[in-house]
Amino acid sequence: MRNFYLAIILYLCAFYPLHAQDQLGEPVVSASINVSAVVIPSIELITVNSMTFPNLQPGQREIYVNPVNSLNAGFMIAVGMPNTEFRLNYLPERELTQVDGNATLTFTYELSGNNEDNQSTSELLKLDNRNIEFNEEGRYYIWVGGRVNIENAAPGNYEGDFTIEIDYI
Repeated sequence: MRNFYLAIILYLCAFYPLHAQDQLGEPVVSASINVSAVVIPSIELITVNSMTFPNLQPGQREIYVNPVNSLNAGFMIAVGMPNTEFRLNYLPERELTQVDGNATLTFTYELSGNNEDNQSTSELLKLDNRNIEFNEEGRYYIWVGGRVNIENAAPGNYEGDFTIEIDYI
């Protein structure tokens, strides 16, 4: 019989709402927190062509590769979420180091970009933090050029890195 009463009490307690109180008999306040996350796909930067330099002419003081109209410009495609805005940043001046020596050259980069794969209608991208947008296919086309003064350059091969940072807004 004792088990019967215990079973009835447990059954009633299961359907009866319980309220918590602290040690002073005050009701305890409870809160719930909803957490959500949005996963944003990464941006991929694909190098299609590296920048090349034309042959030097005697007495030439500067090499210039125009990113809007030169066939020597580097070409990259940024791939991200379609119709999404982003910002593009880069360091415009980079030091190139002589491969087999200690000489350096300063290269000043210029970029142009376009929503379509058409270099001649691309526009120069300045470092003014303006918003750029991927096209309907999630692509943005970038051409890389720039200039370097070679007036006092030591003969040899030079190399250096160029970094572009692209962030969703």
